[in-house]
Amino acid sequence: MKTQKSIFSSLAALALAGALALPASAAPIITNGGFESGPFGWSSADKLGSDGTFQVQSGTTSPINGDTVPAPPGGVYAAMTDGGAGGSHVLYQDFTISSGGPNFTLAFALFLQNQGGMFATPAPDDLEWSGNYANQQFRVDIIQASADPFTVTPADILMNLYQSQDGDPLVSGYNTLNFDISSLVNANLGTALRLRFVEVDNLGPLQAGVDSVSITESSAIPEPSTVLTVAGGLLLVAARSLRRRKVQA
Repeated sequence: MKTQKSIFSSLAALALAGALALPASAAPIITNGGFESGPFGWSSADKLGSDGTFQVQSGTTSPINGDTVPAPPGGVYAAMTDGGAGGSHVLYQDFTISSGGPNFTLAFALFLQNQGGMFATPAPDDLEWSGNYANQQFRVDIIQASADPFTVTPADILMNLYQSQDGDPLVSGYNTLNFDISSLVNANLGTALRLRFVEVDNLGPLQAGVDSVSITESSAIPEPSTVLTVAGGLLLVAARSLRRRKVQA
């Protein structure tokens, strides 16, 4: 009987400790990643003479041309490029992570609808829409926060996360993409970094939809909620064992 009381006391103490350890919800690293607050937290830039821009989009039509597109997957709103003529457009947000951790994941949902007939990336790569060559692409990078939003200087680009390729399907998404950015984050703790989404088109409209942007940190140490779940399960097992012993007695 003393053994059973000891088990219950230990499990109760574990559950209580887990409850006391529950942290307040941490502020998200990316602000307004679902665009439910409009463009708040985000900045945009357009090359000189560009037609169109990144806009907050809802429903099933593109924000400028009114073309049919899928509804935002993460809520009511997404961000989407659209335009009636060529242009180069960047959507970006700066972020700083001060404390290191074993696992940092960047994720976003991406939709592409290319009406230019093909994807094309010039060599060497640039983000100019007005050149006398095909430039029809979408890319995602983490760059130096101090750099020009349209930079293609290798030293400024800390990590290329995504880049459309010649021969890619013209329509895809919304697909959720995940990237391990742990090494980059831990090498740049306390340093402002810039996440950018870039769309360039000079062959035809290229609608690029972005939604559910997040950076999350996961630790190898179980979350307090997990501790509570395990402790609750053990308490249930112990209670059932005690009932069986009483019946058998």
